[in-house]
Amino acid sequence: MPSKYFPLPDDSPRESGEAGRSLLGNSNTNAKQPWQPTLRNSILSTMALVLYSLGISWVTKVTVQGPHQLTAPASIPHPDEKEYVITTTGQPGDSWVHNLVYGEPSPEVDDAWFDLFKPFNTRVPAERYEASMGNRSTVRVNDGSGDYYVTLTMYHELHCLMRFRWFLHPEYYANKTWEEQAADKGLMGHYRHCIWSLLESVMCNGDTSMRTFHWDPKKPAPKPDSPAERKCVNWDWLYKWTSDRSFLLQDRMLTHPKFGLLDEKLMPVYPKEGGDQP
Repeated sequence: MPSKYFPLPDDSPRESGEAGRSLLGNSNTNAKQPWQPTLRNSILSTMALVLYSLGISWVTKVTVQGPHQLTAPASIPHPDEKEYVITTTGQPGDSWVHNLVYGEPSPEVDDAWFDLFKPFNTRVPAERYEASMGNRSTVRVNDGSGDYYVTLTMYHELHCLMRFRWFLHPEYYANKTWEEQAADKGLMGHYRHCIWSLLESVMCNGDTSMRTFHWDPKKPAPKPDSPAERKCVNWDWLYKWTSDRSFLLQDRMLTHPKFGLLDEKLMPVYPKEGGDQP
């Protein structure tokens, strides 16, 4: 099913690299010429002294400068601007969320998902982008403002979650059977890309809110509880913040340097003229 608001990337998951080689390697030590005990002890003592000195230097740096010296990654909006709330997640009864997850495929459910990440295409003022991202380049919008075009990670993750929902209904969204869907390498590659992306986000954010357990009188194993009290971003505030700074592909705000103005499907508006605008 084509997207109304954002491009669907045709990405594949990153392939794992070559297996690491042994750090030990082949020993060329001549067994007939063992180390002298005094030389070995001197080397070990020197190494210990160097490690001790490095440890002292690190502790001193943390003590003097504080533990928060890592430069925060670029974030729009800045973490200090976000509004947060303490809320209990995992509770049943939210009919809107329930319908997004369990609702049968329908235009109404699809519209609800698209509205959820309607601000997928975000524009960032040049001075703010350049202050945050340095020399890393990205596409600019074409209205003469100089604003840069980005997508916030949270909207990419929502896109991935929606794609997994599509996976549950291949006949409706892909016009395929389960077997045909599993055999579609491009489709399955996109799902694996999404798994990779969500896995990275979980490990990156490291949510340490605690989930509790209770004893089940009928089973010996502790049973996990779904509700958890968490510090969450104020979604209504953040959604409005990004909505006020977003655009739709239908707005035709992107112009390729070679192919010219792009439409809502990211195709050239003037293909016959080689992409040049009249």
